[in-house]
Amino acid sequence: MSLVTRFAPSMTGYLHLGHVLHMLYVWGIARAKKGKVLSRIEDHDLARSRPEYEQAILSDMEWLGFFPDLGMTTSNALVPSPYRQSDGAAFYEDKLAKLVEEGRVYGCECSRKEILSNQKKGPGELCYSGTCAQKKLPLKGHTVRFRCSDNEVTFHDLARGECHQMPKEQCGDFSLRDHTGQWTYSFCCVCDDIRHGINLVIRGQDIFSSTGRQIQLFEKLEAPAPDYFHHPLLFNDTGQKLSKRQRSESITQLRETGISPEEVIGRAAFAGGLLSEPHPLSMNDAMALNYLELKGDGDNDSSSILQRINP
Repeated sequence: MSLVTRFAPSMTGYLHLGHVLHMLYVWGIARAKKGKVLSRIEDHDLARSRPEYEQAILSDMEWLGFFPDLGMTTSNALVPSPYRQSDGAAFYEDKLAKLVEEGRVYGCECSRKEILSNQKKGPGELCYSGTCAQKKLPLKGHTVRFRCSDNEVTFHDLARGECHQMPKEQCGDFSLRDHTGQWTYSFCCVCDDIRHGINLVIRGQDIFSSTGRQIQLFEKLEAPAPDYFHHPLLFNDTGQKLSKRQRSESITQLRETGISPEEVIGRAAFAGGLLSEPHPLSMNDAMALNYLELKGDGDNDSSSILQRINP
C-alpha cells in the first residue's frame, strides 16, 4: 500500500512557524516512506475563511519549498476544486444521506448555552448529553448530530502507540452540520480523507482527542480509517499554542523582513526539537531528518507500527 498523506490548512489566518513544523513532519515522513503529499484547503468555516488567506498560504508553502504531489497549488487555485471544502457540498450531502438512511443521525435544537447548562463540572471538552436523540426533529434548520457508538475505540497512534478513546463520554453525539447548514470540521475531514484516499493523517497533538470519533465515522461510512501520527506543537513564551487566533507571527510577515526560507525552516525545526542548535536548514537537509524515531507512551515503537505502510 502506497502512503498518501495530506497538508490541510484552514483558511482562518496565515501560516506561522507551527505550520512549518507540521509541514516538516508531513513532507519528511512522506518522503522517507516514498509516499505522496496532497494539499487541501479546509474552508468549511465560512464565517472566518477569507480568499486572501488561501492565496497567501499556497504562496508561502511554495516559497518555503513545500510542493505537494497532488491537490491545491497557486497555479490551480482560481477554479473550483475537489481539494477545496467549499466546493465539496455535493459530496458531503451524499455521505450524509448514507448516514440518514442507516439511522445514524438526528436533528438537534439545543443551543450552546443549553448544552453548557447540562455539562458536568471538571476538565474536558463540551459533551452533548443526547437531549434530542429521540425527538425525531427534521434535519433541515437544526443541528445534525451523529449517534456515537457506546463502544471504546482502540487505535494505534504512530507516535504514541496503542490508544483508547470513548467518544460517547468525551464529546457525546457530535455535530456534522450546524443549524445554518454549515458543515463541521470532523465530518468534512473524514469525507475528504475518504475521497482523496488518505491512509496516513499527520497532525498536531491538539487534535488527538478527535481521533476516536472520526474513526467511528469512517466505520459507519464503510471506509477504512487511516493511520494517525500526532506530533508535538509549538508554544509561545506564555505557554500558549501558536495559532492564527492568537495572531502568531506569520510566514508572510517574516518574508517581508527579508528572511530566507532556510532560516524559517531552521527556526521551526529547532523550536520543534528536531535540531539541537538553531541554524538555516535547506529542504534537502530537512527531508533527511529522521521523523520516524519517536517512541510512543509506553513500550510501543512507532516506527515498527509505521512499517504497515510499505514504501
